[in-house]
Amino acid sequence: MSLTVVGDLFDQIFPDQWLKASLVLALFSTWVVISVFAYLNHYTKKSYFGLWTAAWMFYAVWLAASIQIDESPDLPFYIMARRACVGVSAMCMFWGSCELIERARRHRELACGVVMIVIWSYVAAYKVQETLWITLPVFLLLAAASVYTGFLYLRLRGRCRGANLLAGGFVFWGVHLLGYPFIPFMPRTFVGIGYFTSSVLALFIAMGMMVLALEQARERNETLLGEFKKGVTTRRLLEQEITVTDQKYRALFNAASDAILLVDLETVEVFEANDAAKVFLGPTIVDAHRSFLDFCPSLRLDNAGLLDHKRAFEELFGPSNEFYIARPNGAHVLCEGSVTLVRDNRRPVLQINIREITERKKLEQQLRQSEKLSALGQLIAGVAHELNNPLAVIMGYAQILAKRSTNDETLQTDVLKIQRESERAAKIVRNLLTFARPREPQMEVVDLNQLIRDVVETHETEIVQNRIECRQRLTADLPKTMADPHQIEQVLTNLVVNAIQVLTTHNATRILELTTELVGKSIRISVGDSGPGIAPEIVTKIFDPFFTTKPPGKGTGLGLSISHSVVEEHRGKIWVQSEHGKGARFFVELPVVSCSQEPLEVEPPAPAMERDPNAAQYRLLIVDDEPGIVEVLKTVLGESGYTIETATNGGEAMERLDRGKYDLIISDLCMPGIDGETLYKRTQKANPDLAKRIIFVTGDTVSTNSRAFLEWTGNRWFSKPFDIEEIDRVVRNFLREDPLVTNAAQS
Repeated sequence: MSLTVVGDLFDQIFPDQWLKASLVLALFSTWVVISVFAYLNHYTKKSYFGLWTAAWMFYAVWLAASIQIDESPDLPFYIMARRACVGVSAMCMFWGSCELIERARRHRELACGVVMIVIWSYVAAYKVQETLWITLPVFLLLAAASVYTGFLYLRLRGRCRGANLLAGGFVFWGVHLLGYPFIPFMPRTFVGIGYFTSSVLALFIAMGMMVLALEQARERNETLLGEFKKGVTTRRLLEQEITVTDQKYRALFNAASDAILLVDLETVEVFEANDAAKVFLGPTIVDAHRSFLDFCPSLRLDNAGLLDHKRAFEELFGPSNEFYIARPNGAHVLCEGSVTLVRDNRRPVLQINIREITERKKLEQQLRQSEKLSALGQLIAGVAHELNNPLAVIMGYAQILAKRSTNDETLQTDVLKIQRESERAAKIVRNLLTFARPREPQMEVVDLNQLIRDVVETHETEIVQNRIECRQRLTADLPKTMADPHQIEQVLTNLVVNAIQVLTTHNATRILELTTELVGKSIRISVGDSGPGIAPEIVTKIFDPFFTTKPPGKGTGLGLSISHSVVEEHRGKIWVQSEHGKGARFFVELPVVSCSQEPLEVEPPAPAMERDPNAAQYRLLIVDDEPGIVEVLKTVLGESGYTIETATNGGEAMERLDRGKYDLIISDLCMPGIDGETLYKRTQKANPDLAKRIIFVTGDTVSTNSRAFLEWTGNRWFSKPFDIEEIDRVVRNFLREDPLVTNAAQS
């Protein structure tokens, strides 16, 4: 069957009016594609949709111009315009496809291509005037652009079905375009079918683009939904972290030792406070909506603005600034703090930290007082040491004068007064030295009950003379402990003497009560009196150095201070309980320390001995840099018959030892140049037996180094000021008992 027969058959089935109908349908489907691309261009803002919209619009123009099927060679401009529209459509589609794969070309190149298409269309229409050769190149270009676009979407066929539809639509539409150059040679019925096929493929492309857009939208929505769910999860985690952080902040806020307040910068109203602030300023500080000005009288605000409020707070809470805070009980306490500007619910808020510094100020004052006392102690130690030398001379000559018989009772009385007052001065110096340089206790086994009895017995005369009733309630089975008996006796003496002095001027019942008891692992001693008691304002000061309520000449203010130091060195405690008008009671607690030895029995002082008939045979060397002490010792020992030689320092003593022999040396411990310690060590190397016969005198027995040296040697020593009778007795016994000295004297 020939093509003509087929054409005639189709002409009978499809009359001529179907051709224009199919052409209109193709034009309509093309505008559907244009609408889809234009919408996607507006919605997605992707430039390739705009280029494709332009490409299909130029194609639509060609279709609209094709409604007039019959082309006339007499209208070359009409032919040029139609072919140029197809060529421009191809160029726009190519450029859109390049932007689809992100290989965009410059718009300048597109413009050049459009110009070339127009020039070629002009030449073809006006010069060539051959329909097939005029039409075929532009449709080949458009078909290639469509097929190229189809292959680009073919790469996405595995991801979405819309890409498959677009790939098939563009490829088939491009192949279909290859038949358009041959329309003049086809039966009209075939041309109508071609336009109908073009409309179907255009709708297929539009449907594929819509499906692709919907799939991409669905994919984007799923992605957004996933991100939303992830965001919800992240939000929940952040909310949990915020909750935990808020709990930590609240815990830290309430656990802070400083009082922390949140104050509105505008109204200066406290709207939040931590636990420390509620304890410090009252639990209703937040509920009552109190102003910060109510309890901070130091702050001054004159109805100023926010900046002025901020400046006033910063000035008050500046570094090193101190201010007073009024507490609920009416007390004004000294404080310091800091202020920070923060934001709370989009309003300016001041975070104020307040801490009380009353105790710190007391500690700082105590530290300064301690430093002053330390410097004062060094000064006192030096002065007291220097005072011991003249006191030793005064007491020595007073004792010498008191020993000499005289019929002048007034003179004898005056000498005794000098001796008594010098002993008093010596006691003050010893207290000063003890205060200035307290020494480590010399621990021995002591019976505290016996110490109390001895102290009471010592002051029994004063107790009886002042009509004081002394009550002793001492626990019978009180355990012995390790302590320094001399120091504890000094403490008890201070307490008993203070009580006696208070009761002496008391007109009511006079009672002195001493008790002991075992409290846990400590022994508690109490010394109470029925006197007027201690005024409340001075109770906290009685243990301070040099504080005394006694009139001048009756006390130095060191007794209780030294007692406090002694008890602390024994790892104990001392305190007082007193009610004004009802007496006072001092308590001393000492720990019970296990005893490794029995208490040493104190030997009674030896009776006065007669003059040694062989005294002139003994040679004594007195070494001291104080001429007065040398003269006192020379006088006392010279009257006993000994041969005395003197030296004013250790160097002179070494020269005398090199020239002669001596039976005994009395040496000062602290001397300029060669001191007593150096003298002993050199003598020990040259004559160990003579080194054992050195008796030391010193005014620095409190010094740790001096006491350690004296204990290391084991030699006898005396503290300045000394008792000349005791020195005479010790020298006499020493010379008689030492076999080396005795044999040398007898030979």
